[in-house]
Amino acid sequence: MQQDIINKSESAQAITDFMFIKKSNGLTPKTLNHYEASLRVFEEWRTKPLDELSQMDMAQYVQKLRETPLRPKSVELRMHPVKSFLRWMLTGNIKGSAPPCCVGLEIKKETRQKPHTLINSKLLQYILSEVNRFDQKVYFTLLYDTGARRSEILDLRMGDIGRDEHGMYVELNGKTGYRKNYLHESIGLVSHYVNSLPDDPKWHLFNKVRENTGNERLSYGTVDKWMYRIREKLVEKKILSASDRLSFHSFRHTKARNLKRLKWSNDEINVWMGWAKNSNMATHYGQAREEDVVHRFLEDTGRKVVEEEETIESLKEDCKKGNQEACAKLEKIQKENEEFLEHLMTIE
Repeated sequence: MQQDIINKSESAQAITDFMFIKKSNGLTPKTLNHYEASLRVFEEWRTKPLDELSQMDMAQYVQKLRETPLRPKSVELRMHPVKSFLRWMLTGNIKGSAPPCCVGLEIKKETRQKPHTLINSKLLQYILSEVNRFDQKVYFTLLYDTGARRSEILDLRMGDIGRDEHGMYVELNGKTGYRKNYLHESIGLVSHYVNSLPDDPKWHLFNKVRENTGNERLSYGTVDKWMYRIREKLVEKKILSASDRLSFHSFRHTKARNLKRLKWSNDEINVWMGWAKNSNMATHYGQAREEDVVHRFLEDTGRKVVEEEETIESLKEDCKKGNQEACAKLEKIQKENEEFLEHLMTIE
């Protein structure tokens, strides 16, 4: 690009004004920081007045981002604030069609990757066996039970734990605001854990262990290290392969898939997972895999018998009716649950 003189003070003021409008639209501090950082990088690169930028100029900027290097999805995320800013500066509209210099600007899609590792109950036990502290076990069990974002679980306070006529629940505050997730697999651990914490609604469930001067929540970096170490250990023990994608997002993909297999509608999944009502995220998370297609094919052709899952409630009913086999199964399940909880509590 030809070097032109750009009024940096006017440019900085324009960004400030644009960010003020975005803030008034209700964007979160994290999103606002992303917008501002993306615009600062763009302004450092720009050497032409905005109204003189061409499609070729913007293609060169996209290429610069690719050479950083950034993944295609990251390039898209960097370009979104830039396109919005250009549209506002050139047309005065916050929303609308792309500005002329960005029309036809395409970013190469990411190649298909290996899907996230699905976390079944057995893999969850392996994960829990790799952490020593009780709060770590509670954290990962809550992730598995709710499918919530890592930050939503980390931000939980004592006042966010409750119980009503339907059972125990956590109140989450995510990207789309408030929602309530009822607990099932994590009830035993969470109940015991919260009873060990101060009875203060503002007390963080997951506090710093070291250098804590009060009610200080664990950092994102800390739980990221937990996840990294767990995956490294499971690969080392040949439980996972080196190419397996195990991350916090794996819990989220697993929950979405489990809800789909229980025949939840996309609207219901959106509410549970904290997505907007008109979001299509439910179609992206927990997508069908080859084993799902094979499973369905064998069922539909009568080559695999569909067994009705026995629930604890159905076992209780059968036991009351004198079914000794149901009573034995129920007793075994209850004993295993008690032994597992005792095992977790004794690990130092």
